[in-house]
Amino acid sequence: MSRITSANFRLATPADSFLPTYDNTKLVALNTCPTWGILRYQMHKTFSSNHRAMALEAGSAMHEVFAWVRLCQLRFQLEHANYDKRLVEDYIHENGDRLFRTEDNINRYSDIIRDASAYQQWDNSDPNTFARVGSLAVLETGMFYDDPNDRRRTLANLQEAALVYCDRWRWDHTVWLRHREIKDNPDNGIERPFDIVTDLTFDDRDSMQFRLTGRIDGIHVVNGRVLLHENKTASRLNDAWSMSFHLNSQPTHYMVAASTLIEKDVRHAEILGLQIPQPRSSDVIGYVCESVSRKSYHFERWLNWLVHTIDIEQEYLNNPIDAPKYTHSCNRYFRPCSFIPFCDADNDEQHKIIRDEMIVEEWSPLELKAQD
Repeated sequence: MSRITSANFRLATPADSFLPTYDNTKLVALNTCPTWGILRYQMHKTFSSNHRAMALEAGSAMHEVFAWVRLCQLRFQLEHANYDKRLVEDYIHENGDRLFRTEDNINRYSDIIRDASAYQQWDNSDPNTFARVGSLAVLETGMFYDDPNDRRRTLANLQEAALVYCDRWRWDHTVWLRHREIKDNPDNGIERPFDIVTDLTFDDRDSMQFRLTGRIDGIHVVNGRVLLHENKTASRLNDAWSMSFHLNSQPTHYMVAASTLIEKDVRHAEILGLQIPQPRSSDVIGYVCESVSRKSYHFERWLNWLVHTIDIEQEYLNNPIDAPKYTHSCNRYFRPCSFIPFCDADNDEQHKIIRDEMIVEEWSPLELKAQD
């Protein structure tokens, strides 16, 4: 096997649009089952369905709450730094529009502020109270609504979880800013999309180039050290859930991206887990903060994993029929994979299924405002 001898990362430009693109969801899917990864995330194929993806919808709604709390954090730190209040308001409003504007409601951020202010005015000595009432307004103005077939992911349960999250928020975790002059509307660390080009060279003089994309929930600075935040919602939080992130590819992927974005070495992250619904027993924790870090060998192993995964995709590009089928994952997440009818058919029938029964549903983390 050839060995990676160098890896370089830079921000993508329009001239790089021809390069193959990989995000963590796609990479994990290809390793979970190549057939699943090729069909769903390389060809963007799926079966048409009237069923709602409640876990994704709830996760998306809660990520808007997480973005709201970070926006309150940014306002809190800027006012404490004695910036001009008008500049702060303009900057926060600009980012509120970026985070919450939708095609159906371009004034949604103003609606959130109006609804929150009806209960509690912003008070920089007590930012948590405004964050709490605003988080409820974020959910009420969002797209999430109850499904009679899902008693766990309800608006009431999301609201309860949002209040718990606000109460656990660390107001000393300042949001990263590109530079201090906020009148120029600098980049900040709230819901930061990334698109970076990776150049790999090998000891046999071969090379590989591709784009890595994704969206970082939060980039923060704590005691002078840059720290990533990655928010997760889950139906259950336990030691197994926490320990999984010590080797998980996503924090590694996002540390590399953050290092490229802000031009500083980023090696630490906090995984913020929030249980939905919140546990009814006081003995069970419904919020977890798991700290993880990465050393040089973690990044080296991650790069080898990337190359292995990309090789799988390139070998079976647009060819899910011949791609390996990892049948141990047919019941992943304790439910049958939606592609079982495809995998169980013969080759001719599989061609017909792709042509006649599947639809294209594009997946890109750069197009999503906030997804888990």
